[in-house]
Amino acid sequence: MDIKFSIVIPLYNKENYVLNTLNSIFKQTFSNYEIIIVNDASTDNSSQLVNELNDKRIRIIENKENLGLSATRNAGISHAKNDYIAFLDADDCWHTTFLERIASLIEEFPDEGVFATFYEENFKGKRLSPKIKIANHKKGTSFLITDFFELNVGRLILTQSCLVVKKEVLENINGYDATVTFAEDIEFYIRCFSKHNLAYHYETCHTQNTTVTSSLTQSSTLDKTYPDLTKRLGLSPEIDKFIYFYMYCFCQRLKLEKRADDVQKLRRQIKKKHLNYFQVLLLYLPHFSYYIVAKLKNFLMRQGFQLKTYY
Repeated sequence: MDIKFSIVIPLYNKENYVLNTLNSIFKQTFSNYEIIIVNDASTDNSSQLVNELNDKRIRIIENKENLGLSATRNAGISHAKNDYIAFLDADDCWHTTFLERIASLIEEFPDEGVFATFYEENFKGKRLSPKIKIANHKKGTSFLITDFFELNVGRLILTQSCLVVKKEVLENINGYDATVTFAEDIEFYIRCFSKHNLAYHYETCHTQNTTVTSSLTQSSTLDKTYPDLTKRLGLSPEIDKFIYFYMYCFCQRLKLEKRADDVQKLRRQIKKKHLNYFQVLLLYLPHFSYYIVAKLKNFLMRQGFQLKTYY
């Protein structure tokens, strides 16, 4: 098979990271690719640093104004010349064999259109391996996932930066929803995996720079548009459970931002039978008490520990 990748990198104010991200591409053991960087109206030196590389493998697309991740990824997709679109955020890195592993997946599962690997998180210098619902004995193997939503109630088994999608699949599901500017990935996964399987290689091939609870109190999503996941309810019991879990996660985010009215409105829409007892308890925990829980989780992560239940 003649496998070629178009690597789409949305770029917004990542001057401290983007060169490391690009170096992780240049070091790939598989070299049949193009790089499409979509600069989403950065106000720092990100775009200048990329231009100074003067690398013929890189094409730079400029957004006239800041459009957000979804619209920026869509712009990259529309300029892609190759059949397989790989996504990489401008502060994340691939391990050297990422594209090679994806190419092997494509050869092993030629009828599939969505591919991914496992990942690790870089949390303030500590490398953490997310606790996911795939058995340890499958590590190092490739397989087809037909129950995506059951496996992803909790820690996700993939990120946007270890995801590769065939261009025709993206066209069929209309890419990313440009009206959504927060949790774009969750909305995308529902539309994508309600129609497609996932060919998966269970090996860490990507490092994600993780922003967790500590930053939630320092930044606001007030100017962001959350996806209305209720529009996707009723497709299947598994998807419903996935949706209610992420509505619960949205509530906890809003709670840390002290947006009590928004929390109550969203909480009323959640069918509690889809949550476990501990999650229901946390859902109704007042802001101050939940803030202490979130800080404890943050502290444990700094020590290299992860809690089993995802908040």
